[in-house]
Amino acid sequence: MNTKLFLHATLMLGLTAGATTAFAADVANMTVNDIAQCMRQNVVERGSLRDFQVNAFDAEGKSNNLKVKVFWKPAKTSDESRMTLQVLEPDTYAGTAYLLASDGQSEQINLYLPALKRVQPVVGSEMTQKLWGSDFTFADVKQVQGLLVDGNAKRLADAAVSGRPTYLVETATDKSQTGYSMVRSYIDQQSCTMLKAELFADGTTPTKVLTGDLNRLVEVEPYWVMLGYTMNDLKAGTHTDLVLSDVYLLERGLPESLFTPEGFYQPYE
Repeated sequence: MNTKLFLHATLMLGLTAGATTAFAADVANMTVNDIAQCMRQNVVERGSLRDFQVNAFDAEGKSNNLKVKVFWKPAKTSDESRMTLQVLEPDTYAGTAYLLASDGQSEQINLYLPALKRVQPVVGSEMTQKLWGSDFTFADVKQVQGLLVDGNAKRLADAAVSGRPTYLVETATDKSQTGYSMVRSYIDQQSCTMLKAELFADGTTPTKVLTGDLNRLVEVEPYWVMLGYTMNDLKAGTHTDLVLSDVYLLERGLPESLFTPEGFYQPYE
């Protein structure tokens, strides 16, 4: 088994020392690609894992709690990003697993259901459905990992979130893959973390709003990570709180089998 290097919540998801600071030096001239790269530098490139605690609340305030293990690893020979999700709790969902692979333009998703004991592709409208009775979809999970949603993006005039200057990026997306026609992402200029996202299914009013908990934005210079988000579904009147754990870096990287259709559902210890 690979040796795990524990990073407490105060040690960030950085790649290269000083990278975020270097990007922030020229805020006015940051392009969408620059912003995406700055965000990506808050994502572990060599392999990482962390736990998500998902607390979903329906319109009556009743809650549904889940624990999900999330593995991340980029491909070595391409720009493809890969993410594996394994549900640990509750027992009704335990063993369910998802494999997401994206090249920035399109996504492929595989699902493993322990009751069926087989892997099947997620296609069509299944790609945009909410996960585990929560308010999060596959596209939303990518955003809380610190990645912009796939699509054609442009930078708008800067905005502020709770008094913090942000880059505002508007992305026209493929609704058949994301469930949204447009996403507006508010990225903190100091930390390159996602502070807020407005998600539009149709029209000019957001269907859902993702908000970062600024009390859980943590820094050890020059690294940053947001450890808590809330997704509000404005149409359904529901919301989901997401608490992200400390980060584990892997000395030798995650095994490739964990990101293949043949092995992504196998437990990793």
